[in-house]
Amino acid sequence: MSGETAIRIFEAGDFYQRLRSRIEDWLASREGRAYRYADRLLLSPDLVHLLVRLALDRRVPLELKTQTAAVLAYVALPLDLVPEVFVGPAGFADDLLLVALMIRRLLGSVPAEVVKAHWAGPDGVLETVRNVLEAAEDMVGNRVWSRMQRMINGGKH
Repeated sequence: MSGETAIRIFEAGDFYQRLRSRIEDWLASREGRAYRYADRLLLSPDLVHLLVRLALDRRVPLELKTQTAAVLAYVALPLDLVPEVFVGPAGFADDLLLVALMIRRLLGSVPAEVVKAHWAGPDGVLETVRNVLEAAEDMVGNRVWSRMQRMINGGKH
């Protein structure tokens, strides 16, 4: 899947708003009320939105755009490391963490002001990514977290 195709998937029908609505609906349900990472899951639409915007920005190097498109394709696929199909919206945890890892990688290569210019979420993007990643291992377990880090870091942990 090309980067442009992945981006079109997210733009079609405003993926950002649909994702936020699904997570909010689940959190309002009986099953979701007790989910202890609810506040972090609600950041998913903001972080995905940021990643799409960065994938379209000319100031982001092509190599990183390609990896960003791959992460966006992963988020769009229904089956992944923690599939939403089987575990419900709590399955968005792996998507959220993979997106946060990619944003952290972009922050290491792209000027911070470029990333901040596209941020539409609450608080600062740096604090948001840090907050999400601090709970990563507890959210998805050590094995899945290690695998995700290798995916983003090119095999290195």
